[in-house]
Amino acid sequence: MPSILLLDLDHTLYPSTAPTLTAVDARITTFIETRLGLSPEDADLLRRTLCREHGTTLRGLELLHGVSRSEYTDFIQDLGDHLMPTPDPEVRNWLIATAAHTPTYIFTNARRDWADRCLKHIGIHDLVHGHDGPDGRGARGDAGFRVFSGIFDIDFMEWEGKPNRAAYAKVEEHVFARHPEESTLVFADDRLENLVTARMRGWRTVWVRPHDAPAGLGQGHHIVDTIIDLDVEAL
Repeated sequence: MPSILLLDLDHTLYPSTAPTLTAVDARITTFIETRLGLSPEDADLLRRTLCREHGTTLRGLELLHGVSRSEYTDFIQDLGDHLMPTPDPEVRNWLIATAAHTPTYIFTNARRDWADRCLKHIGIHDLVHGHDGPDGRGARGDAGFRVFSGIFDIDFMEWEGKPNRAAYAKVEEHVFARHPEESTLVFADDRLENLVTARMRGWRTVWVRPHDAPAGLGQGHHIVDTIIDLDVEAL
């Protein structure tokens, strides 16, 4: 059955052992602590609570405390290069091989500039920003075909990110308009709550299991320990 592949970015295209998101979480806690005048412990608890209840911490801060999107995002993304993901030739090779037969997109709650920066550090930025095709729909990698067909970022979703159903509806409408011959969406993410919404829409789901995930989770999803273990054609 023809399929379209949607890939999360953070902890999906690079491992959960990287220091990147831990550093981002620390900056979110610092932002909340400073902005709302909370103790570090209360700020960290609020970060987790808002993320759980609103899908993203930013959404909760925006709704409940009037926090500016740009102020928040600029602050939490301000990481040193030593905290970013490292180059991964195996992921690059896997992406090129997979995209040879499956339209492949990134579906992330991040802002586009963060996605671009991560892709540069992983060593796959040119697979999005290489030589554009004549219709401007995507980039060609060094294998001579389209690799990433596009990036769905938080701006595309009008800041209603995963696991909000509206985000999935926007993505679904876009990809099926561009690929009317395809019939199945395959979605890989490290967060189970993001996969639940996808399953409700009839998507096939792949859990890229974090290194510290408790045993016994992920039932109902295809499970891999790293994205390069995923064989889309076998799903």
